Amino acid sequence: MHQMGAFFSRSINVSAKVIALSSLTGAVIGAVRASPDTLWSDIWTGALTGFVISLCCLLAEYQVFSNPKRRMTRRLRPILLMILRGGAYSLFIVFGLLVPDMLTETDQPWKGPAFAELFAISAAIAFAFSIGIEVTRLLGKEATVALFTGRYTKARLEQRVILFADVIGSTALAETIGQLRFHDFLRDVALDLADAVEMTRGDVHKYVGDSVIVTWKLSNGLANATCLTCAREMHRILASRAEFYKKRYSAAARIRVAIHCGEVAAGEIGDWKKEIALLGDPMNTAARIEGAAKMFNADIVLSNDVVCQLPIEHHQRLTRLPSFKAPGKQDELSLWSADFYS
Repeated sequence: MHQMGAFFSRSINVSAKVIALSSLTGAVIGAVRASPDTLWSDIWTGALTGFVISLCCLLAEYQVFSNPKRRMTRRLRPILLMILRGGAYSLFIVFGLLVPDMLTETDQPWKGPAFAELFAISAAIAFAFSIGIEVTRLLGKEATVALFTGRYTKARLEQRVILFADVIGSTALAETIGQLRFHDFLRDVALDLADAVEMTRGDVHKYVGDSVIVTWKLSNGLANATCLTCAREMHRILASRAEFYKKRYSAAARIRVAIHCGEVAAGEIGDWKKEIALLGDPMNTAARIEGAAKMFNADIVLSNDVVCQLPIEHHQRLTRLPSFKAPGKQDELSLWSADFYS
């Protein structure tokens, strides 16, 4: 509940900043375009316009385009979604530009040349913003920022928390319902799991078959046991959606989760198709821990490296597992299990 409250608080905080920045930008534009006689009225008009446009766009984004409950919207082709979002934003821009004139009862404000100029600029920004959102969804937030800033042009060592979530019984399910239906099943699971990742500010590193790999910077993933909260929230979401999966696929959506941490090498790989690759023993160990979760029939398994850095109040809710000899590892792994309903 603490994480959920923090998520909503963060969303409101971000929205407030966006609205404030938009209002300020509108006020600055109004001041730049104003004559000495209309300076303050144009500043007020610009600020009001920025406020209305940003408020409408945020409401549309949270309620429609980025709402996890709007599955049909999230299943649309990216190009169609970009057009719909850009078109909606453009309408909000028109509305925002008209509001000040409607309040002052100015006749036919859209006939002025300034209106056409402002709309053209704002619509271009709206469509660019829509494209940016879809590119970010395609690559991931961290990868998008990193690729544009060049952060990982040269590989660098980083401390990361790594979470592997693997779908249980995927092979048998694929044989039962067919590959295309199974693909739809995995897509629905990924959409559900994404909510837990977003809530805990994780980054989806990649999807590998029926598994998803999520990472955090070490301090972010361990603070308040964020990585463990994410794992539990993943299980909780899938459990709450049990009826949906049973009705649609005649099967349950269940996962096993493994959590580990350590130093990895992060850097760009590829040319025409680039991605941020994380390489190192912690990645391999996390995959081995997922195998241990299967062997011990555990919902969530954490390495001792993670547990010893978690806040002490979370230790009492963990259970020590027998030492595990992972394939390819010389030393046995000390592991802990956690129930998702704890």
